[in-house]
Amino acid sequence: MEKPKIPLPQIVYGRIIYWLCILAALICTIGSVLAIAFPDNNIMNPHYLFFSIWEGNNPEAVWQQVAGGFPGGHFWLHNLTTFDGFTQFGLVIGCSCACVALLGASIAFLREKPKSYGWALVSLWVASMVILSALDIYHV
Repeated sequence: MEKPKIPLPQIVYGRIIYWLCILAALICTIGSVLAIAFPDNNIMNPHYLFFSIWEGNNPEAVWQQVAGGFPGGHFWLHNLTTFDGFTQFGLVIGCSCACVALLGASIAFLREKPKSYGWALVSLWVASMVILSALDIYHV
């Protein structure tokens, strides 16, 4: 019995998701271990952070107690050299891997013979919704 041929866009999408998720998991694991091992190189000391969370404080109180207030959205961009900023970078990679994979799949749809313009447009449309949601522009 012959294996069915998997379409190229599905292979591209799957491989991008697979490798970016593995990369994100490694970054998050390394960043978390280093954040706990070296608490001074963090925006928020993880020992105080966990204690404040386990006390049942709301997010505003946690930020105020541990970091002196919330520094604003995407603050990790300016703090990539800190271990918790590095961990958040891994989370961003993991959360955005679907968008990157959809862009790759749309290119693959356009390279197929015959070209699948409809599926390429759907992939680009969904990728644009992911980007707009990540930028906090689009809400459902």
